[in-house]
Amino acid sequence: MTTTSTSARLNWTPVVLLPLVAAAGALVQFAFVWRGVNRARALAARGRPFERRVAARNLRILVLGDSTGVGIGAVSPEDSIAGLLASEFPDADIVNVSQSGARVDHVVKQARRCNRLGERYDLAVLHVGGNDVLRATPPMELGESCRQLMKELARVADRTVWLGHLNIGLAPLFPRPYSWVMAARSRAAARIFAAWAARHGVAFVDFSAPEHSLHFSNQRRESFAVDGLHPNSSTYKYGYAAARAALRLHADAAVSTGTAVDGGKVAVEPEVAEPPVDEPETGPQAASSASTARR
Repeated sequence: MTTTSTSARLNWTPVVLLPLVAAAGALVQFAFVWRGVNRARALAARGRPFERRVAARNLRILVLGDSTGVGIGAVSPEDSIAGLLASEFPDADIVNVSQSGARVDHVVKQARRCNRLGERYDLAVLHVGGNDVLRATPPMELGESCRQLMKELARVADRTVWLGHLNIGLAPLFPRPYSWVMAARSRAAARIFAAWAARHGVAFVDFSAPEHSLHFSNQRRESFAVDGLHPNSSTYKYGYAAARAALRLHADAAVSTGTAVDGGKVAVEPEVAEPPVDEPETGPQAASSASTARR
């Protein structure tokens, strides 16, 4: 009887221990991610957006969006996208209203604020999407926020270039299986953004696309800041190089055609109700329709 009881206890040992080991591993991973999130918040709190105001305004650029618009993770503000724009366009007046933590619905308010002040820009450079991936904004809500954002941007800028988020699943902050979840969210959000950008004639640079994901996968440790989430200076420079053609095209068009905004102020027009239109899908069917719209 004693031998049988001992054998039964030994047979049950793996059944009891395996869940405990798995739970302990999950707790360790959660603690790692949570510490990284706090480090990212601290890093973002220290950031200040790059701006360069000039009196002679032959080109006005508005930078808006989230922490990537601020340039969080860059060694210096000059290494951010706004700083690199200033280097390439030394005569441009660059205004930066980006705020760390902003989601698409927050950036709607940034653009709306500029519109209410009567400001007008030749080019808007939009950085947004990553926080909607992190916070799992529902697709329908995300689509509605995109619709409002496109509407507000059309009123405040002649042209817009949208610099999308990276494949956040590649960020060192997220171990498996969290990285798999973030990668799937990144792809789903990018499909929605690409569809709305195409619908409104906005140039969308999808940094979660396979060619960019391959680059960051091969240089995962070298592409992110100390928090393991935000881009570092080398990634901002990579992103600027990848988007440079679109940025140059739209900025040069404003100058060469003589449509650059004079003084940056326009009369604020009252809102007019828009007729109903067929808008891009934002649910599960968006994948097939958006794939043809991606640039």
